[in-house]
Amino acid sequence: MNIVLFVLTFTSSIYWGFIQYQQFYSEELRSVLTSNPFEAPSALLGGLPFGIAVIAILLAHEMGHYLTCRHYGIEASLPYFLPLPPPNLVPTLLPGTMGAVIRIRGAITSRRALFDIAVAGPIAGWVAALPILAYGLSQSRVVSTIEIETSGLYLTLGEPLLWGPMSRFFGPEIGPAQDLVMHPLAFVGWFALLITAMNLLPVGQLDGGHLLYSLVPRWHRALSFTVLILMFFAGFRFFPGWILFAVIVSVLFIMGGLGKPRPIDDGQKLGATRIVLTLIALAIFVTSFMLIPVTIPPIVFS
Repeated sequence: MNIVLFVLTFTSSIYWGFIQYQQFYSEELRSVLTSNPFEAPSALLGGLPFGIAVIAILLAHEMGHYLTCRHYGIEASLPYFLPLPPPNLVPTLLPGTMGAVIRIRGAITSRRALFDIAVAGPIAGWVAALPILAYGLSQSRVVSTIEIETSGLYLTLGEPLLWGPMSRFFGPEIGPAQDLVMHPLAFVGWFALLITAMNLLPVGQLDGGHLLYSLVPRWHRALSFTVLILMFFAGFRFFPGWILFAVIVSVLFIMGGLGKPRPIDDGQKLGATRIVLTLIALAIFVTSFMLIPVTIPPIVFS
């Protein structure tokens, strides 16, 4: 099953890259946007690095969890990749996948083990995303703002704190009345930052929730409910997508027993190294988080 899901996810990510590649290189390809890969084989080939990048980031994240489980002798499955149907069937910003998961079958009875398993995935995925984002920015291009605004329906993506220095260092210079058009690989890197930050939210069954439990077990439930309330508020006030994410996190939280006490050794000290890792995880969250990830400009009817 793992192999089948991997192949399906890799294929769906390549197809998603195939669509993005056509949009980014529309002038060079000089062809009408098509959903049939056989009509644009060069664009399909361009989707291959997109699929590889998506798989690399997911694999880094999940193998971080998996290898840490193995280190502690905790039984866990290899990653299960979650494919998505083609974007022309299910329109979405997700790059051909809903992510990946591992199934931890053994019991986690140590605060240090819980902490290490939780923190390993986000850090590994984030580190894997940085070179992909850097290369994608170096291949991105600058166009006039008017050209974008008159091209039809377009999306404005949010910019985390990390985006500014990364864009200035690796991307092209952006002048007045100009905007950056992301290369498909830059989008993969941007999306990885978003998902990493969302996964580090200190709530429920997310990696951030597991980190929270390992740090302050007695506060886990109360703080999780507080973050959920803030997520619903952010959904109504800033970005509706937070409502859907809050619902998903709530369901997982309920399935996980609403933060019921785990049989871990609360008295075990985490040590100085894990405090440093906590600060690193916090820095990753702060520099990657986007309150409004996507903005759709209003359609003006003349």
